[in-house]
Amino acid sequence: MCLWHWATAAWALDTVSLQFKWSHAFQFAGYYAALEKSYYRDAGLEVILRAGGPGSDPLAAVLSGQAQYGVGTSSLLLARQAEQPVVVLAVVFQHSPLVLVVRRDSVAHASGNIQTIHDIVGKRVMIEPQSDELIAYLRQEGILPEHLQQLPHSTDPQDLIDGRVEAMSAYVTNEPFYLDRAGIPYQTFTPRTGGIDFYGDNLFTTEQELKLHPERVRAFRAASLRGWQYAMAHPEEIADLILAKYSQQHPRDFYLFEAAQMVPLLRTDLIEVGYMTRGRWRHIANTYAGLGLLPADFSLDGFLYEPNAPRDRTGLYLALGLLAALGAIAFILLSLRRRLAVALADQQRTAAQLAELSLVDPLTQVPSRRLLQERLGRVLAGLRRDSGHAALLVLIPLAPVRHDVVVHQINTVAREVDTIAQLNGTAIAVLLGGLAHDEVEASAQAGRVAARLCAAVGESVVPAGDPIVFDNTADGEDVLRRADSRAKRAGEVSSSVNPAGA
Repeated sequence: MCLWHWATAAWALDTVSLQFKWSHAFQFAGYYAALEKSYYRDAGLEVILRAGGPGSDPLAAVLSGQAQYGVGTSSLLLARQAEQPVVVLAVVFQHSPLVLVVRRDSVAHASGNIQTIHDIVGKRVMIEPQSDELIAYLRQEGILPEHLQQLPHSTDPQDLIDGRVEAMSAYVTNEPFYLDRAGIPYQTFTPRTGGIDFYGDNLFTTEQELKLHPERVRAFRAASLRGWQYAMAHPEEIADLILAKYSQQHPRDFYLFEAAQMVPLLRTDLIEVGYMTRGRWRHIANTYAGLGLLPADFSLDGFLYEPNAPRDRTGLYLALGLLAALGAIAFILLSLRRRLAVALADQQRTAAQLAELSLVDPLTQVPSRRLLQERLGRVLAGLRRDSGHAALLVLIPLAPVRHDVVVHQINTVAREVDTIAQLNGTAIAVLLGGLAHDEVEASAQAGRVAARLCAAVGESVVPAGDPIVFDNTADGEDVLRRADSRAKRAGEVSSSVNPAGA
């Protein structure tokens, strides 16, 4: 009998809770898969999934101990600033699904159609709480809250269908399903077009949980991400699971629509689920700083979980550092003579390089705007001869990263047909040639190439929106003007709160 009790205790599962930020949906598919496929149980965990809803607060649930883990937004940064000990374990959505959905017809408002983001001024709009990236995007476009007739958010797309409002914040994975089914003409506006690219659902916990149960945290994170990999590879199976065990609030087609809309937001074909970079979080923090919600020098230390962080070997590193410093001094002294000789040789080569300076930026030593203009002209000539499409991707290096470093990183993964050059003093342009003849396929192809490039330099740059796709009817100067405009808008968000050298 005693042996039986000992064995039972040895195999007892550790019970923890995960708090969702909304009601059951494919938005949380990975956690259902981890539970159903026994990934949690294999990790020694008994996991309770707690659905959310209007008024629910995953942050409060985790901080109070009602749940050990939660799914939150990028506003976790604001909680950290308020001295709440939250730690982000993983990012599920590489891009936030939050958009502004606007009716394009005149049914909802007799004064005229809504065609651009500026047409919502004076209109009835519902914006849900914690829509920080939307607020930043509207502010960047010169639209302040007082310019809108704001109504409390009902979370019901029927209000837009029935014309009670002209616009509402929504998830691109959710409300458009019902708008399509109702045949309502609409348009979505995403902050990404303005260079504001927030992460979406983030898995988080507390410093206390991480300190007291580091192995449990590691196991829970790994099992959850394993569940996400399975869920995105088997959407129909998980949709059936949601209907059978969790919710019949929506039809099966809704959950499959949600799954399909999530594919370009998670990008599991390019990036492993859970991937996050300090550079992207810095961009988000800078955006909050631009809204006056965070200080410009807000520290990310302790906020981001490092699953492979090494043990503290401070003493060893100090000793090794001292030895390295002594060796470095000797090396520097021996190198001075060599450097002087190299400098002299460099001066002698200057004359030969002058002919190339017109195509190379003299400060960054990267291909200049003039070279970009020349290559763009060649690409357009090729398009007029052979048709097809090309695209221009605009990247904003984050201070204090040097442009030549970013260009080198991009060159390691760029295609042979791509051209990387200086767009202006704050931005780098990547000219993508050889795209498909079909415009939709060309846009998708450009997006895939851009995602691969951004993944390679994710901690160094912020993309200024999606690639600018064009065909043989485009004017080269117009393409560059559009790129300059995007660079200016995106650069203001980063540089105004994080100036170079700060």
